[in-house]
Amino acid sequence: MRINTNHRGGLSFLEVAVILVTVVLVVGFLWPLFHRPRPTNRGRIRCVNNLKQVGLAFRLYANDHGDQFSFRVSNEFAGTIDFVNSPQVFRHYQAMSNELNTPKILVCPSDPQRFRATNFLGSFGNSNISYFVGLDADETEPERLLSGDRNITGGRLSNGFLRVLRTNSLAGWTATIHTNAGNIGLADGSVQQMMPATLRRQLQMQTFNDIRLAIP
Repeated sequence: MRINTNHRGGLSFLEVAVILVTVVLVVGFLWPLFHRPRPTNRGRIRCVNNLKQVGLAFRLYANDHGDQFSFRVSNEFAGTIDFVNSPQVFRHYQAMSNELNTPKILVCPSDPQRFRATNFLGSFGNSNISYFVGLDADETEPERLLSGDRNITGGRLSNGFLRVLRTNSLAGWTATIHTNAGNIGLADGSVQQMMPATLRRQLQMQTFNDIRLAIP
């Protein structure tokens, strides 16, 4: 029997090139799947901590002003009741400058459209605040909305700054801060992370129809 000694066991240059090209294409396709940026809750957790400090500041202020929050106290006594119908939402926080200590906590780290201020004077304004003020909050009603992410939706927007929700409003959040979720500070000082469904259940717990939120 004659044995064919010309048989080659290796791969040709063309075969090697085809394999390399295939590998490159597969790696190029799979690379984004394994190196996709991982979502993080760090910004939202810091936002919760900010709102806890805000809630504490409101309560400390109330302790020194007849158990009333700043927006229920006369301007004559360092309150902001005269600004309830004003778009200058920052006034309600400015009145608590002693309790807040720093305005930096008024900006959510996930809010790209707000800027941290270094003090409560000078150019301090709405652009330095990420959180609404619940104008109907009361220390005796712990479930009422006191503060929260400004990108809340639902109800109607009055005069460009006052969002009026009702107990049956289809409230929610835009995607601009915490991707269709948000944080709410309640009148008892607690803070809750809320999806739209949770937010709507919270609204149903309110003891009055119109829920006024001053949006900075």
